[in-house]
Amino acid sequence: MMSSRSFAIAAGLCLFGAASAFAQGSSLPWGQSSDQVGWETFVQVTAPSGIPGSKNVEFETWGSDEDLYLTDPPKWPVVPSPKVLHQSVLAIARAPARGPAPLAIGPGGCQPPNDAEAGKFPSGACIGEEVRRNWASFQYIVGNNLFTRSGLAAAAAKKFVVDMPADSIEVKGDWVKFAALKAWLKTTINKDLTDDQIRALYHVNTVKESDGDTEYALVAFHFSSKQIKNWVWSDFEHELNPGRCDDTGCHDSFGARLKDVAKKNSRGPNGQDVDGNQDYGACAKSDALELMMKNAGIGGEWRHYCMKGTQVTFVNADGTPSLLGNSVIERIAAGVPILKSSCITCHATAAFKANGQANAVREVIGPFDPNSLDGMIQNDFVWGIALQLRQ
Repeated sequence: MMSSRSFAIAAGLCLFGAASAFAQGSSLPWGQSSDQVGWETFVQVTAPSGIPGSKNVEFETWGSDEDLYLTDPPKWPVVPSPKVLHQSVLAIARAPARGPAPLAIGPGGCQPPNDAEAGKFPSGACIGEEVRRNWASFQYIVGNNLFTRSGLAAAAAKKFVVDMPADSIEVKGDWVKFAALKAWLKTTINKDLTDDQIRALYHVNTVKESDGDTEYALVAFHFSSKQIKNWVWSDFEHELNPGRCDDTGCHDSFGARLKDVAKKNSRGPNGQDVDGNQDYGACAKSDALELMMKNAGIGGEWRHYCMKGTQVTFVNADGTPSLLGNSVIERIAAGVPILKSSCITCHATAAFKANGQANAVREVIGPFDPNSLDGMIQNDFVWGIALQLRQ
C-alpha cells in the first residue's frame, strides 16, 4: 500500500571527490526505511499514465528541462508529447573547455558518453538523458520565477528561501538505442537479446529523431524525495547493466529478496578496475514490493529494475562519507567514478549568486558546510539552475 506521505524528487548534476563507503538504507524519523520510501516513489513514478495508445508511464508526462528552462515562457507539456532526449548535463559540466558559461542543452542530444571504456560501452554509441518534474515542482519554480537569471537575482536580493514543496517530484533517466544495447550486453555479459526480448525486459519508448522514430530502452534512472529536509535519494539500474553493483555493492532492505549484493570487482595497485562490468543477475523482488507493484498496475518490465541504494545523510554512522552513484548516469555517461559519487553532497552545493549566476558544480563528498557557499542562495538541492537560463 502506498504511504500517505507525499514524494519529491530532485535530479541533476553530481560531481564528487575521493570516497570510502557506500550508501545504505536508513530509518527515517517516522520509522520507515528510506529503501521503502524509494520503492514507494518508484511505484508512483512508473505507474501507467493512462493515455490511450501511449507507452508513457507517469513521469514521462511531466515537464522536462526543455519545457522549464528552454521554453519561453515555460509550458507544461501537452499530452501526449514526443520524448526529447539531451546529452548528459553532468557530462557537459565536466567538459574541460566549457568555462564559466551556463550549461546548454538541446534536442537530439544522444551523444557518446564521457567514459565509454569505464563500462565497456560500444565505441561511438550514444546515451540520451531526460530530466522531468511533476506539477508541484514545476509550478513552484515557475511561480517563484526561479527559471531565469533575472528571477534568481531578484530572489537573491530579497533573500528568498528556496524550499521545494514536499509533493514535488523530479526524475532523471538515461536511455540507449536497441542496437547499442544489444552490442553492449553481448560483449560484456554475453547476453544476446532480440528486439522483442528487449521490449519485454526493459521500459521502451520512441524518440522522434531527424531520421525518423527510434526505439530506446531505459537502462538507469534516479530521483530524490523530500520527505525530509535534505531529501531521500534513490538510485535504480536495470538488472542486466554490466557492473551495476561494482565498487559499492547494491543494497536494498525492502524490495529485494537478497538485501545486500557484494561487489565483484576490485582495485589494482595503481587504482585500476579489476574484473569489473560483470553480470550481477536478477534482483528478485520481496513479497511486499510485488504486492505494491501489482496493486499499482506496474508493468512486468519494471520488475527487472533493481535498487542500487538510497541515501539520506552526508556521512555514515562511522563518520565515513556516504556514497551513491549510478554505473550508467555517473560512471559511463559523465565519467564520474562510483567511488567519487555522493548525490546528497553534490546537490547541497546547488546555489546561485546575487546576479543570478549558478554556483559551479563542485567535486565534493562527505559533510556539507553551508558557509562554503560564500553567501550564495541555496537552491534546495536542485541543480537545474546550472542550465542555460534566459535573462
